[in-house]
Amino acid sequence: MATHTTADKKPTSGVQTKAATKAQPKARLEARIDADLDQLITEAAEKQGVSKTAFVSDAARDAALKVIARAEVTLMAAEIFDQMMASIDTADDSPELEELAALPRRITTRPAG
Repeated sequence: MATHTTADKKPTSGVQTKAATKAQPKARLEARIDADLDQLITEAAEKQGVSKTAFVSDAARDAALKVIARAEVTLMAAEIFDQMMASIDTADDSPELEELAALPRRITTRPAG
């Protein structure tokens, strides 16, 4: 797949909404696909009453948003989450850290005044 943009504009980063993308300069996306997939896309676009471009753009946007959302969110069972939160409240033994905290301070503050 190749992405092309107009010469005077750079591609924007970040996720855009459908309304926001319509006002921006258009980029060109080309893909080589087999005839069966082309027919499938054509049929699906016709059933939705949209162009193939709109169908593919919407499908790609939806897929990209799902991938990004999954990469930015950690899913876990409620009981595992509760265990994790409870473990944060319980300090682990750390003799090394206790020794370091007991060392004399190298930086001192002056009394205000």
